[in-house]
Amino acid sequence: MNKNKDLTLEETFKLAVENYKKNNLIDAQNLYNQILKIDPGYTSVHNNLGLIHKNLGENQKAINCFEKAIEIDSNYLEANSNLGIIFQELGENQKAKKYYEKVIKVNPSEAATYYNLGTISLILGEVKNYNTYRVKFYQLKSIGMVSNANLDNVIPKLVKKLKHQSGICTFFDNNVISHLTNKDKPTSDICDIFEQGQLSKENRFITYSERVKRLSKTTGKDRLFDGIPFATSQGLHSVITWKEKSIYKTTFDLTIYSMMIQEIKPDIIIELGSGSGGSAIWLADTAAALGLDTHVYSYDINKPLAEHKKVTFIEHDLNEINKENKLPCWEHFKGKKIIIEDAHINLKNILHLFDTILKKDDYLIIEDSVESKKAVISNFMNEKESKYKLDQFFLDFFGTNITCCINSIFKHT
Repeated sequence: MNKNKDLTLEETFKLAVENYKKNNLIDAQNLYNQILKIDPGYTSVHNNLGLIHKNLGENQKAINCFEKAIEIDSNYLEANSNLGIIFQELGENQKAKKYYEKVIKVNPSEAATYYNLGTISLILGEVKNYNTYRVKFYQLKSIGMVSNANLDNVIPKLVKKLKHQSGICTFFDNNVISHLTNKDKPTSDICDIFEQGQLSKENRFITYSERVKRLSKTTGKDRLFDGIPFATSQGLHSVITWKEKSIYKTTFDLTIYSMMIQEIKPDIIIELGSGSGGSAIWLADTAAALGLDTHVYSYDINKPLAEHKKVTFIEHDLNEINKENKLPCWEHFKGKKIIIEDAHINLKNILHLFDTILKKDDYLIIEDSVESKKAVISNFMNEKESKYKLDQFFLDFFGTNITCCINSIFKHT
């Protein structure tokens, strides 16, 4: 006895949908077929039967059902979309593209379809279309989200970044996407942070006074997130070590330095403040790993008990430095240079002394540039600003001043 014989078509359809949701696919299929015996033009039934066949791995039967729905109603969105999806999964991208384009023609607000069209465009090498479709996807998904950022800038830059990364998202990219698409309610303005980072990359070199003025207006803070991630990045329960020597640098700075060495390709690195020697050895090993013949000169009043063939450790009281009293090995300071000040003493004289040998494209880096050093740096730059520009690419690589060198990675220009 057919217990469903007294149900209306609508009731039978509803029962079929419930069975489909419970994964009772055969029961749902039988119910849909009952409907078609009475109403063979029921488009939603043909579409839903297609979904059942697709779930059963019967792709051709699924395609036939979706095509039948479109034959009845050419503008039926679900069937056009499902044909796009199944052909995309089968790698038949041109066919998928045709159906997706029909979907957005009928409904220009179908966000997911723009995303799929972007994926196909990337596979087909249609970069311009990829950008257009992905931008449109994020524009639609970002409706109603709240940010201080200019989304007309953020969205195209995000799409460009993801294209450059072959579509692979970083953890932060995923946070930007979640913010843009209203997936999560972030505790910080992630899109604004992204926009500021992009501006640092695009407007890479800037004078000290311009940057300090801009940051005072836009953030009012030296570091993003009040510097909490930075504060823990030297290690929480222990300090970072290299070859059993402590390195009193942050994970952020180690990455920044490795990128700087790769780009600058220094002949020498001068480190003022040796600590245990771990930092100088790491700098030399990093340069060597990049195929460079860089020599590191490291100075401290307490010479570390460490040795390395590309590092010269020198015992010297940096308080004695001035224009008349130069450092030992001064005659070797030739070629492209990176100077790292981490001694926390006699900064004024150190800056003025090294200013006499710094040349175009050399770098001057002042670590731990907190309150005690700010005034000295500011006064030096007021006098020498025409010669030096801050490198915002490195300063803000992980966010505004997420480095020990707050506004103090200078390139000699």
